[in-house]
Amino acid sequence: MSHISKYALTEILVCSECGHPYRRQVWSKYGQKSAVWRCENRLKNGTKASCKNSPTLKEEPLHNAIMTAINNVVENNGDFIGAFRENVIRVMGGYSTKDIPTEYDDQIESLQKEMLSLIEENAKQGAVAEDFDDEYKRISEEINELKKAKLRLVQEKKQADRYEQRLMEMDSTLKTVRPQVREFDEDLVRRLIKSIKVNKGERLGIQFESGIVMDQIVDYYD
Repeated sequence: MSHISKYALTEILVCSECGHPYRRQVWSKYGQKSAVWRCENRLKNGTKASCKNSPTLKEEPLHNAIMTAINNVVENNGDFIGAFRENVIRVMGGYSTKDIPTEYDDQIESLQKEMLSLIEENAKQGAVAEDFDDEYKRISEEINELKKAKLRLVQEKKQADRYEQRLMEMDSTLKTVRPQVREFDEDLVRRLIKSIKVNKGERLGIQFESGIVMDQIVDYYD
């Protein structure tokens, strides 16, 4: 399982000029701390970097620009909600919500009774029957296979429950998007946005998970 960063932008914000990711930095100036985002390549290599035009982005204006883009897309594109929901369903996978069948429990119980009868019958004879070991092994293996099958179904049911829960959370999130969401939401950005390319000047190229692509102006300084 891949590590999920604390900051959504660590996973999606990249320099369009060199292709390297942007990293969060905390600057101190006159006793004041402020967060900025810088191209990793330029951060490590300075003027030797292959990109000469990657801007350093103040975090607050960057967040504001992204939330403005999200609000604009949601408000202005009637197909956005449906397309986004379908995309999330596709990404999460179509888990079945079928109930766990009870025949596994019945079959397991039946085999356990068969095993008990086998043991009792063998005990009456006072000696181990020739086929006892083979029969005992066969029944044990069948019980184990049924238990494994039951476990898979239990896990699938739990997965289905989580899937339904995530859909409900997503629908709830989308309702909060309209009217406008002004505060930057890490989880919302992860769900809605696939990538953000930082272009020279003041332009962000934002690609949404639903397929929509848009440009957004952001304040920056070098």
